[in-house]
Amino acid sequence: TIKISNCHDLASFSLLSPSQTERKVPPNFTKKPSESMQDSEGKVVKMECRVSGSQPLTITWCKDDREIYSSDKYDISFKNNMAVLCVRDSALSDTGEYTCVAKNAGKEITCTAKLILDVKLLAGLTARAGTKIELPADVKGKPDPRVKWTKADLVLRGDDRITIDTQPGHSKLSIGNTTRGDTATYIIEAVNVCGRATATIDVNILGTESSLLSKHKRP
Repeated sequence: TIKISNCHDLASFSLLSPSQTERKVPPNFTKKPSESMQDSEGKVVKMECRVSGSQPLTITWCKDDREIYSSDKYDISFKNNMAVLCVRDSALSDTGEYTCVAKNAGKEITCTAKLILDVKLLAGLTARAGTKIELPADVKGKPDPRVKWTKADLVLRGDDRITIDTQPGHSKLSIGNTTRGDTATYIIEAVNVCGRATATIDVNILGTESSLLSKHKRP
């Protein structure tokens, strides 16, 4: 406090330190990861977060609740309020839950993303016409992703032959009384706020045994 005297009155002034006048802004994610982990090997998976708030801001990344650091596997950077994690040469062992932690002045926030897609029978499926086929898929993500199945750009929906059973962590496409027209590449797509992943399976439906025999008997 500084006191200044004049002939009649005593005036008092209080000077506040910069720390008292500056309002601390807690961290906030203005952009959350747009990329997500997938089970395709050899790719570079990139996750980005844009963070606002008063400096200094501290950014850390965790995988399955364990902090990770820059290394041959991970490239971690924080520039111009953009926190970036790159996972090099991704492999199935890199599957997990990745969390970005932003902290300043004792305030801490987190953003977590995980999206894993694994479709069985990726090598393809061959069946005889008239039989029932099932295409199971394990679909994991946080938050739970929306799932859809497509065939030749046509979104599949349940009917008298097609059944789609989607539960948390799992989806299965079943087609009964198959015909040669069911031969196609089928695509499953999983989407959540963190990203998108797809997988495909080639299905080949052969003619019935009787039709094949009739074909061979023709002169």
